Amino acid sequence: MKNIPSFIVIVFIVLNCSDNSLKTKSMDFGSFKVQAPKDWSKLKMDVYDSNAGIIVTKNNDSIFYDYGPYSNPLEETSATIISKEELKELLKVNPKADTTEFIVIDENSNREDFIKSKITYKKIDGYKAKILEPKKIGKGMTGVYIDSLKTGSLGKIRFNLYGINLNKESQTELLEAIQTLQFPK
Repeated sequence: MKNIPSFIVIVFIVLNCSDNSLKTKSMDFGSFKVQAPKDWSKLKMDVYDSNAGIIVTKNNDSIFYDYGPYSNPLEETSATIISKEELKELLKVNPKADTTEFIVIDENSNREDFIKSKITYKKIDGYKAKILEPKKIGKGMTGVYIDSLKTGSLGKIRFNLYGINLNKESQTELLEAIQTLQFPK
């Protein structure tokens, strides 16, 4: 009788582990591998100097990947954020400056409020990785960027895997998949 609770816990753990393996599959892209949902499919693009393509989720969201020397560093492209004082100084120096792409804030505003993504850094498979996650689900970029995996004939080999404006399920699945990335050494 004393072993029944232990047996129940062991059965529960085994069932949960096997249940998770039924939901994911290993996707091998040659230059990297990732554990991903079974319903993700890959589309290969014809590129000359890198391994790049698109992964389509069950929700028809697109997740892009690029392993090569020219991989996008996933910098958020947004308007320039400047203070009222900085704007005044700019217009003194260049009265005809195009300010249509600027976000002008006062001293009580926080620049962080105008940035769409939260950025964290973490080691993935031994490499320093920049992980982006939108502050608001469905508005911004979710992904990972690794600046230097190795050096090739064209220079540093970089990597990214990302989606833009993903729905909640695709975003969660991508963030989970990122943690499983493996690069052959």
